[in-house]
Amino acid sequence: MISSVPVRMLATAILCAAGLSSAAPAETADHEARAVEVMESIQKNFWDRKSGLYASKSGCKEPEMIWGGGVMFSAVVGATRHDKGYRMVMRKFFDGLEAYWDLKAEIPGYEPARTQGGHDKYYDDNAWMVLTFLEAYEVTGESRYLKRAEETLEFVVSGWDDKAGGGIWWHEQHKGDCKNTCVNAPAALGCFRLARHLKEPAAKRWNDMGEKIAVWTVKTLQAPNGLFSDAIKVGNGEVNRAQLTYNAGLMLRVFLSLHARTGERFYLDEAIRMGKAADGLLDSKTRVYRDPPKWTHLMVEADLELYRATRDDHFLQRAIRTTDAHYAAWKKAPAPALITQASLARELWLLVDHRTPAGREFWKAADKMPAQARR
Repeated sequence: MISSVPVRMLATAILCAAGLSSAAPAETADHEARAVEVMESIQKNFWDRKSGLYASKSGCKEPEMIWGGGVMFSAVVGATRHDKGYRMVMRKFFDGLEAYWDLKAEIPGYEPARTQGGHDKYYDDNAWMVLTFLEAYEVTGESRYLKRAEETLEFVVSGWDDKAGGGIWWHEQHKGDCKNTCVNAPAALGCFRLARHLKEPAAKRWNDMGEKIAVWTVKTLQAPNGLFSDAIKVGNGEVNRAQLTYNAGLMLRVFLSLHARTGERFYLDEAIRMGKAADGLLDSKTRVYRDPPKWTHLMVEADLELYRATRDDHFLQRAIRTTDAHYAAWKKAPAPALITQASLARELWLLVDHRTPAGREFWKAADKMPAQARR
């Protein structure tokens, strides 16, 4: 059974009651309490233990689509770092997601909803799954997550062709006639992060593929301010120049991953340039990211990774401010959609990581940032 109050929180309460100070900042205990509160609410209102899946909306029985399921899986992975009771939830959830896996396809992948195959799969949905499964493997060491991450990435990169100079399509059946940053960015990052866990020549194959995707995305979709346009129409070459948080966040992490592997300063400088430009994605009054949480949580994650690489407090505070605003909105009136609540839970656990030994040690290993890059 999942503990409602982690041992660390109980210890903090005892110290405070005794008039002693805890080693953890008050801000940390607050975010941890909030993370526990939101996760327990999700488990109560969305989790179906029998199927191992989460409902799409509170009070509804229909399981969430794979995009929202992937966000929820990342929230469960984050929770598992701090409460081992969620490890069994993660295993059950992983098994439940098999209902979305299209085994009939030549190259299997996750379909948008539970299916027997034959529907139009999203390459970006699958790219999110690669990243969260790799993190699950890093948390648990269980090979099932690494294996499925690689299988899923095989499907994602099968969406590459030479139209528009390269790039991965948004849809398997080319709906919308576009190739988007929202699939090419997580695909490149997935290649780099998977390669860290493999031996040669497999590692080289994935690193080379990641670089190929990243080069195309930069050449085709990067704007002068360093951020990224949303998509290119393949038929006519028209670029949708809208700039969204999740596109910025994933490409920022691509540059950080390239820096971690090569040690080349250019990649870190480019990530910093993007990080500064991301101030343009904030609401001018609240200084909170203007996009909804389902996109913004990926920029919050990028801010925290950039903070770890630079120790520039601006990026940490931006992540905290956005997450606090999302929590305040949840307290006032919880959104009925799982994806919104799961995004908040993910943000909160990422903030907890930054102030706890377990979280700091995890990301120190996961980032593998060269010492000379830390300033």
